[in-house]
Order: sequence, then C-alpha cells, then structure tokens
Amino acid sequence: MLAEVGHRATNWLLVTDALAGNVDQVVAGSVRFLDAWHRAGSPAQSYLGRAMAAVAMIHGLRDDHDARREWLEVLNQLGTLPGHSYGYGAIFDAMLLLHRGQAAEALERMAPEPRQVWKWVTWIWHHWYVALRTEAAVLAGNPGARDSLTEARTIVAGNPVAGAIVERAAALLDGDEQALLATANAFETAGCRYQSARTMVLAGGDQAERGLAVLAELGVAPMAPHR
Repeated sequence: MLAEVGHRATNWLLVTDALAGNVDQVVAGSVRFLDAWHRAGSPAQSYLGRAMAAVAMIHGLRDDHDARREWLEVLNQLGTLPGHSYGYGAIFDAMLLLHRGQAAEALERMAPEPRQVWKWVTWIWHHWYVALRTEAAVLAGNPGARDSLTEARTIVAGNPVAGAIVERAAALLDGDEQALLATANAFETAGCRYQSARTMVLAGGDQAERGLAVLAELGVAPMAPHR
C-alpha cells in the first residue's frame, strides 16, 4: 500500500533506527524517503519533520556536516514546527550535543520542563525527553540532578531504553562503575548498540576503547570528552 509513497513508509522506521543508532539503516532509508518526498511534490506535512530531524541527527553523529546541513534545510521547508522546537527536535539535538560532550548545551536545549511542553512531549517522546534531560543534568553538574533522577525513574518505568539512560545517569552521579556497565548490557539487550557503546566510553579505561571500536563499526564519529 505504501510502495509509491516511500516517505510515509519509512517515516517511523527512520525515527526508530535513529533512536537505536542504526546508522546504515537510516542512511539507506533516507534516500528512499527523500526521493519519494520529492516525487510527491515535497508536501509540507508536519508529521514528516520527526524523520527529517532523525536523519539530520544521524549525520551529525557521523560528523558529516554537509549532509546534516542539507537535511536541516529540508526540514526548514516544512516551516516552524513546535514539535521540532520542543519535542522530537529537542531530543535529537540533545543526543547530538551529548555525543559532542556539550552537556550544558544539551540541558539548555531541553530547558523547559516536560509539563511546560506537554503538547509536544507525549508518548515515547516524553520518556526520552525526561531521560536525556536527566543525563544532561548529571553530566553538566547541575545541582538539581539527583532530584531529577528520582522523578525520572518514576516516569520512564517500563521503558527499557529510557530507563537504562536514567540508570546510567544515576551510576555516573554515584561513580558506580558496576552499575554503569550493567546499563551497557541493558542497552545491548534492547537492541540499542549506540547507547551501549556510549556507556562503555563513559566508563573509561579499557571499556572506553571497546566502546569507541563499536562506535566506529556503527559509522559514528568518536565521542568528545564532556566539558
């Protein structure tokens, strides 16, 4: 049914693969998405923005600045989207900023509390927004980080990936290496190899070397140390 509307067929697939860090699948799927979108007359349908933002983020992780810029230009053709400003856009931007070691900037990007942007941070976005916001608070040394952890655990309960992000943040705050590495296994089990590799890099030492090797295998640029 979606054979001739590839942008609709790949819309959620691109988002899902981007969240998992499946770089090759996103790059391949984005070609079909963009070709089909152009053939359809480049419709300015707001629901397509999440896929465009997802692809832009993946190119950012690859350090392919030209490709990221091109996809952001495509996204801009949809006009001003509140979902990009406060919802999925903030999530994908924060993921990239955290990869680049810019925790304070990631926290600033997600400055609004979820209840302030509830209309755009709903369903799965709510969990990811809360989890990444908590990790950014910990890595940025925000004094309210521990309180954020307590609230975040309640919100993301039952979500294996967002929950592991929150537990990773807790382990980093407590300096608990064993708990930190346990989250790497949780990410791997959930099929989220990027987050698993990110955890190993954050652990440092020999684990960091393993994590960097996985990132390279995924096609992702090395993580920058947190400032």
